[in-house]
Amino acid sequence: MKFKGLVALLVAVIFAFAISCKEKAKETPAEKAEVKAKAEKVEKTEGKEAVAKEEKGEKEENEEKGEKEEKDEKAEAGEKAEGQQAAPDLKILPEAVLAAFKTAYPNAKIKGTSKETEKGVTYYEVESLDGKMQRNLIYSAEGKVTEIEEAVSPADLPAAVQQALAKEFPGYKILTAETLIKGAVKQFELQIQVKDKKIGVTIDPSGKIIE
Repeated sequence: MKFKGLVALLVAVIFAFAISCKEKAKETPAEKAEVKAKAEKVEKTEGKEAVAKEEKGEKEENEEKGEKEEKDEKAEAGEKAEGQQAAPDLKILPEAVLAAFKTAYPNAKIKGTSKETEKGVTYYEVESLDGKMQRNLIYSAEGKVTEIEEAVSPADLPAAVQQALAKEFPGYKILTAETLIKGAVKQFELQIQVKDKKIGVTIDPSGKIIE
């Protein structure tokens, strides 16, 4: 009985295979051509997508390379600009001015120079760094100092100045502080912050607010 069952199953499989082959044999040339065309279309589409992906990858790579080159050029330009700033033009200073500066501040380094004319008189400004001290000086053409600006630590301001600031600007914070000397007159120029507002204040050593 088992043998007969196996024979019957084998016959059924052979019969199904024969029918399948017969159905495929019935396909017309047009159907075969259509199937082939569809396969070729799918193949072309996949090929185009692969090319598009490759081109997109190359484009992104070129863009990244271009951005990197642009950043490098900007960095190089910034370094050149810094180099230019590090070499002040000493030729605009009269010999008397340069000699006076070097005599008074032999260890200071000149960071910048400029000149301006006021009421027909030309003055020369020298920006310098003496150790950690930032100092700007204004000279006459004869080498006489007419104005000195020096950075000062807020903690080194006179007690009268700090008390006046606390009274006039409660909760103030000093951002920058400079000593300004014009002839025999000494003042302090401050940049302070009160809450979200920044205020410039000029005050004398006694605590009198000038402006």
